[in-house]
Amino acid sequence: MKLLFLGVEPSKEFERTVVSHGFSCVINPKFPNSSKVQPFEMVIFAVKKTADIKKLELIRQKFPESWISAVITKKSLLDSEFHSSLIENECKDVVWIEDSWETLFWFSYQQMLEARKQSMQVKQLESELMRFQQKTSALSEASNKLIDKFSRDIDLAENIQRILRPRFSPAIPGISLSVKYIPSLEGGGDYYDVFEFGDKKRYGFLLADSKTHGMAAALLSVLLKLRLEEMKERFPDAKSFISFLNQEIRSIHTLKNEASMALFYGILDRSTLTMQFSSAGGLKPILWREGAPTVVPNLQNPEVGGADCFEFRQETLTLQPGDLLILYTNGLEAPLKKQGYSGHERILNLLKRGKQQPDPLGTQNELMGLIDEYTSKKKLKDDVTLIQLAIDERAMYVAKAEGD
Repeated sequence: MKLLFLGVEPSKEFERTVVSHGFSCVINPKFPNSSKVQPFEMVIFAVKKTADIKKLELIRQKFPESWISAVITKKSLLDSEFHSSLIENECKDVVWIEDSWETLFWFSYQQMLEARKQSMQVKQLESELMRFQQKTSALSEASNKLIDKFSRDIDLAENIQRILRPRFSPAIPGISLSVKYIPSLEGGGDYYDVFEFGDKKRYGFLLADSKTHGMAAALLSVLLKLRLEEMKERFPDAKSFISFLNQEIRSIHTLKNEASMALFYGILDRSTLTMQFSSAGGLKPILWREGAPTVVPNLQNPEVGGADCFEFRQETLTLQPGDLLILYTNGLEAPLKKQGYSGHERILNLLKRGKQQPDPLGTQNELMGLIDEYTSKKKLKDDVTLIQLAIDERAMYVAKAEGD
């Protein structure tokens, strides 16, 4: 610990005491004029008149890290100008009276040590704060880049799916077809297609609900579209196509759970009004007949992409004039779920209130009204896709004879 005395003459006894405690003392009767000065932990400066108070600022400039003590006389305190100037000056750390400063030194010394400790803590906190701000800035920049990338991916995904979705549905004689798709805000996870086979009498209905959104869903949609165009004529039934698609997704995607999806694939034969279908995952169609729901077999197939080498099961629905077949994705569940009723039950209740042969467009409008009511308060987190097939009451079909 180095002490600098400016205009202050410490007693020999005080000097011996501080030296015995490891202090070194430099006594200078005049203010140092040299621009280069050695550092001191404490500067004790005699302030005898008002002009000396201004020199405290110069001392602070020369010794910015030092503890500065101003030593004054009792008589100087009687001067109001001196007293006011001394109080207003912020360059000193402590003020001592000339007659008692040597006794007060040790109290001030403890204050100085505590102040230094606090100063070091403040500097450490400031340093940590600066590092934290730098990290926060870096994270913020990285987050902004990710958000920009995510937004671009979302836009790209939406554009891909917009291109992939059929621009129009084929006209099926004797059948009214209604399709409604509402994308969520997270890039879309649904895909659907309605197409005509080459024999001009069979029609395919594909509805997929992917767990993933954004680019993952778009890539799955690309895969579905490509495989559908290439393979729909190759496979004789619904289950063989879904089994093939399942293996393709399993072989391409390493994150199996992320790539799985619920899927419904049906092949409608217009001549017999039979639909051979296979459903994977939780997509369960509703068949409404003569004012009541008709049981649709639950195939209990796993999601597509969720299991290796699985033999998917299929069933055949025999439709009749006046029937309404509703296919929908899981995104419809959240907007319709209310007061203990599931989305499936809400659709059935809605159909019960309608005519014996519901109008697909009217049913669609009522469901869209419920969705609008939901989205006025909350945002859709999943896509909604609704496909309705209404068999005309006058539709002609070839019924199977007994024994066929």
